[in-house]
Amino acid sequence: MDRRRLGNYGEFIARRLLEERGYRILHQKYYTRYGELDLIAKDGTQIVFVEVKTRSGKAYGGGLEAITKRKRNHLVRAALYFLQQHNYQDLPCRFDILALELDRQGKLLTYQLITDAFGVEGGNYY
Repeated sequence: MDRRRLGNYGEFIARRLLEERGYRILHQKYYTRYGELDLIAKDGTQIVFVEVKTRSGKAYGGGLEAITKRKRNHLVRAALYFLQQHNYQDLPCRFDILALELDRQGKLLTYQLITDAFGVEGGNYY
């Protein structure tokens, strides 16, 4: 499975897993000039920006290692843009990471959901 198909399939699985946990998915693959937000959901009263990392094997490391400071900054910028565009600035929000490991046939082996994975440190994001 090529990277794009693997990522799309991982987001499909992630959506199912999150819905089973009570998340209500608002958007999938939300594109901004700052980058893509994989999943945007509501969990209770919070808006949740979920970064999905899908791997099939350990050759490139786990999904969590792919969330660098630079990637976090892109996610924060995109999230701020989303909140502004939808007039959600006053709602609490958080960033979750969902790392999936699939076998070569696409069967889910393991997953790890990290809620409130990182915060928004002070800084100029625009």
